[in-house]
Amino acid sequence: MLAPSFQRAVALLLSVSASCTLAQDPFPDTTTCDKTCQARALNSSSWISEQQSDPTFSFYKTPSSFSSKLSPGVVLKTEDVTNLDDYVVPSGLTMSRIIYTTEDIHGKVIPASAYILWPYTPFSAAPGSTKTGLPMVAWAHGTTGTFKPCAPSSYRALQYHFQVPFALALQGIAVVAPDYAGLGLSELPNGDTIPHSWITAPAHANDVAFAVTAARSAFPDLLSPEGPFVAMGHSQGGGASWAFAERQAKKPLKGYKGTVSIAPVTRILDDYAYWTENSIASPGLLAQSAVVDSISKIYPNYNYTGFTSTGYDRWHNVIAKVEGCFPVLALATMDLAPSDIVKSGWYKDPTAKKWAERVAAGRKTFAGPLLVINGADDHVVRPEGIDAAVKDTCALVNKSGNEESLEHATFSGMDHFSAIQASQMKWMGWIKSRLSGEALSNKGCSSELVEGLRTNDTVHTLGPNFFLSYFDMAESWKYSL
Repeated sequence: MLAPSFQRAVALLLSVSASCTLAQDPFPDTTTCDKTCQARALNSSSWISEQQSDPTFSFYKTPSSFSSKLSPGVVLKTEDVTNLDDYVVPSGLTMSRIIYTTEDIHGKVIPASAYILWPYTPFSAAPGSTKTGLPMVAWAHGTTGTFKPCAPSSYRALQYHFQVPFALALQGIAVVAPDYAGLGLSELPNGDTIPHSWITAPAHANDVAFAVTAARSAFPDLLSPEGPFVAMGHSQGGGASWAFAERQAKKPLKGYKGTVSIAPVTRILDDYAYWTENSIASPGLLAQSAVVDSISKIYPNYNYTGFTSTGYDRWHNVIAKVEGCFPVLALATMDLAPSDIVKSGWYKDPTAKKWAERVAAGRKTFAGPLLVINGADDHVVRPEGIDAAVKDTCALVNKSGNEESLEHATFSGMDHFSAIQASQMKWMGWIKSRLSGEALSNKGCSSELVEGLRTNDTVHTLGPNFFLSYFDMAESWKYSL
């Protein structure tokens, strides 16, 4: 079963949408999801739809001009000005969306979508910086889900809202944010599905890199081909941003100034093995279904081997039926223990191990500087796993004589999302310094434990402890609260 705190959280989510009515026989093929389970899945799916700027997803159609023979980084479609009436983006900021070409983990060219958040006035990175265009952060988002509706660019609050993208843009920094392949844009012109293979860090790094290239091409008056930028990500995106730094060591983009990786997923199967074999009911185990799905998409012959019959039924006959994002996954399986969903020791399967090695971030040569941040009380990505990835990477740096900088900061008392807020002064200052061209005084590896003030008295929760709500014009008076 899920941890009690997480059960309370998903129960609250369910109550928000309790007025949703059941469609007639919405899940005809399920053999394990009863009426209560189905109601949870439908209600949460409906609630997610309410958070979409356009539930019809009219923007997310692959242009007929797409061809797999195109180079990655080509702009296929540009929405110069996104109508923000249906978003909760702060006044003063503006937004664009693009569809562009990227590469999947097999090196195949596919289309993907991204948004660009524009500041009101630019951060002055350095004397004469206006000649190099706006300073930029390439933002890699954390987990939303694995289906079409889970694209952050379609969310009214862009998923991470004031935690990251709004905060950066309000400081004068342009934010280029890929949705990742398969999210939002989910079909080719011929109808073939574009899969989203969850936490395939090198592929997500490609999405980041080619989003930067495409955004520069689409908006040359605002983003210079050599303009300064920093890569940044959290959780799934933390692994993606770290993998981007590794990509930079081999395929560098001009203007790169460093990477911030918060709560990065590095070796997820190691976390699953530790939690399972030590009988720890971590919320992180919730995502095992998405990993089994990811392995199957990259290695079709695996064919969801890790699932039990119940896990297979819930994924294919319930969650996939409504293209459910992660809140749906939580509610559609909250009556099950992890052992009900996946087979014992499934992560030891040779194909699973091969997948894990292929998609991992860390323990490779990278282009720095690299700032790794995590909360000491993270319940989704094990702090010990991040520590090990940092130490192993540093050992590689020392052995190779590489002079790149890797700084690791752990924030006491903070969990998976609270670490973002608690560390904002750290990463915001670090990003501004890099964009301004300030050199780091120390090379090599360093680490610190940040002891917060009164951490015992703050709210200890897995999520960010706040939510942005949208009201239409008829209810705009509510914004005065």
